Amino acid sequence: MSRWIVSTDLIDLLATAARRIRNGRMHDGFFDFDDETPTSAVATALFELNYTVVDENYGEETERPEYTFQPVAEILEGPLKPRHLVQIYQAANSYMYQTGGDAPQWAYSLPWATVNAIRFWAEKLLHELGWPIVKQQNTNTYDWAGIEGTEWVWTREHGFPELEVKPGRLDDDQLRETIKSFEIFFEQTLEQMPATLVKSRVSLLARLLLPEHPDAAYLILEPEGGRFARGTVFRDDGERLAEVQAVRLSQEAQEHEASTQLSLVDPDQAASLTEFERQGAVEGPEGSYAIDLAVAAAWSPASRRPRPSE
Repeated sequence: MSRWIVSTDLIDLLATAARRIRNGRMHDGFFDFDDETPTSAVATALFELNYTVVDENYGEETERPEYTFQPVAEILEGPLKPRHLVQIYQAANSYMYQTGGDAPQWAYSLPWATVNAIRFWAEKLLHELGWPIVKQQNTNTYDWAGIEGTEWVWTREHGFPELEVKPGRLDDDQLRETIKSFEIFFEQTLEQMPATLVKSRVSLLARLLLPEHPDAAYLILEPEGGRFARGTVFRDDGERLAEVQAVRLSQEAQEHEASTQLSLVDPDQAASLTEFERQGAVEGPEGSYAIDLAVAAAWSPASRRPRPSE
């Protein structure tokens, strides 16, 4: 198997993630490194192992440049979003591939175990954020949504662009089953719909609308009589594309799934949709909500399930 030297920026990224974990709430002993070990020592160990493995693989000594750990400020200081965490996860995959894999003498090394811990930490946060796991294109494998937009050999020039999540890659049938299970459970225990159920219905609604209206950017939900009576679909420039009329559960409703989902969304619970809000949307009537269709379509409670590899 081929090996190559990863960028020092990638080493910086992983070591910064390690420092972020240690400044957070992970319990003592999460890392194999002693708690007093400075982050620069963690970074140097990652750097040295990478060169050692490459030298061992090719039977020759690679010239080592001088390396000094430089933290990645955006990871160390700002709030971590899925675009940061998926890139950290991918960087950990890249490093582990270059230093572990078919070389068991390195796979159990201290730096390798530390990077494995970083990968676990990134995935744990992605689970908590509700970031979806999707089937990867042209494969039978599943991974974090948007991972195709991350860099295998990351450098600071790549940065952390927003991840593209294609709604068609999400599992709509599983979301329907999630909605059904929520309905059964909460009919027995609570009178009000939980936030997750509201978000699930609006997410499915967005995923039903986008294939019909590829240019759609946002949806304005308009309330009437204690329910959302209609939803108007707009382009990014404010041009009106279509209208969805809510219908009650009936034989007719079974043929209009988007209308059914709309009619079942309770405006009293709509405050849970704040993460779907669209800024700069055409102003709707009082009590209406502007939903960013791309953001809503990308949300999925199914991401809370165990990863297929588990």
